[in-house]
Amino acid sequence: MNENDLLQHVYAANDGLPAGVLIPPGDDLGAIRFGDDTLLVGVDQLIGGVHFDPVTAGPEQIGRKAVTRNLSDVAAMAALPVAAVAAVALPREADPAWTRRLFDATRLTAADYGCPLVGGDIAVADGPLALTVTVWARPAGVAPVTRGGGQPGDRIYVSGTLGNSLPTGHHLDFEPRVGLARTLAADPQRRPRAMMDLSDGLAQDLPRMVSHAEITAAALPVRRAPAVKDDRLPPWRHAVGDGEDYELLLIVPPDVDYPAHIDGVPLTRIGRVTDIGGVVVCTPEGTRHHLNGFGWEHRGGER
Repeated sequence: MNENDLLQHVYAANDGLPAGVLIPPGDDLGAIRFGDDTLLVGVDQLIGGVHFDPVTAGPEQIGRKAVTRNLSDVAAMAALPVAAVAAVALPREADPAWTRRLFDATRLTAADYGCPLVGGDIAVADGPLALTVTVWARPAGVAPVTRGGGQPGDRIYVSGTLGNSLPTGHHLDFEPRVGLARTLAADPQRRPRAMMDLSDGLAQDLPRMVSHAEITAAALPVRRAPAVKDDRLPPWRHAVGDGEDYELLLIVPPDVDYPAHIDGVPLTRIGRVTDIGGVVVCTPEGTRHHLNGFGWEHRGGER
């Protein structure tokens, strides 16, 4: 079973959730009614050998990513983080000094983003390091932006650059777009209809928002990377399929035209929502490629 198949199985139970669940599984964060307010919550994990190379990644990089990965989901909902908890399964051979550095990086990163680490759990087990962070967030006056709502004719934008997250180290040092997301979502003239964070690659994530879209390969902002021997893929393939970008994917009405930069972050229009044909990328040669199978699955191979 691949990740999308399992997710569909999870989502099939959504109708049985109580009325207090405002956003069920299927978005970047879930949401519940909390008194007169809304509380959003999300969780992500880092596993050695899957989300980072346990040989080359330092504890500061791992601890930081464990937090910022969650904060990218917070950004996708245009929310503000409130607090976090962390659970770690440490390898039996873990060095105590290294482990303290991991904890300090997790705690300090959370504090830097106004998301204090308030609790968690520690275990020791056979196998790779597994670090899981759960984060709570609040709308703070800005209604959450969900993944749904895109309509034919809408424009598709991305923030930052895409692809080559591994050779550039971007998958460890990215900046979650919390400020940009709130700037856009709070502006009635520029508010996205739909938004999510790009973690599995455009090819996996865009079909989670819309069923039909056309992406222009030449418009994709590809992250530059050192030349890799025997890499025969065109740049657009890296942009749609490498994953771990942690940028915003935005769908906006056809009369909305974002500038090239907002709050210092690049924004690029890469395509449009359509009403037929599936999700495809159109190359300069006139070839249309369906994006099925181009994204990244969380099964192994360091990311």
